[in-house]
Amino acid sequence: MVIPRSLREQVGVSEGALLEVAVVEGGRLLLTPQVTVDRSILAGPKKSRKELLQQLSAAVAGIRQEAQANALDKVSMKEINAQVAAHRRKPIRKSAKQPAR
Repeated sequence: MVIPRSLREQVGVSEGALLEVAVVEGGRLLLTPQVTVDRSILAGPKKSRKELLQQLSAAVAGIRQEAQANALDKVSMKEINAQVAAHRRKPIRKSAKQPAR
C-alpha cells in the first residue's frame, strides 16, 4: 500500500514501515504502525539484567517521544478502550504470511 509522503510525515510514519490495517466503525480503515525488533539485539551476546533494563528504558523513552511528537499522548482512554473493544469483537483471521514482530 502506498501512503503519500505528506500523510506519512503528518503522523510520523516512515517509508516502508510495517502497518496493521483494521476496519473500524463506518467501514473506515485504521492503520497502526507496528513495532519491529532488531533481531541482532536478540541474537547478540547475553546481557546483564541492568543492561537489558537500560535498553528497555531507552526504547520506552523513544516511544513516548514519538507519541508526543505525533500528539498520540493526547488520545483519551475512552478512545483507546473503544478501539480495543472493537478489535476484540473482530474475528481473528489467520493468513499464510504474517509479518515478523
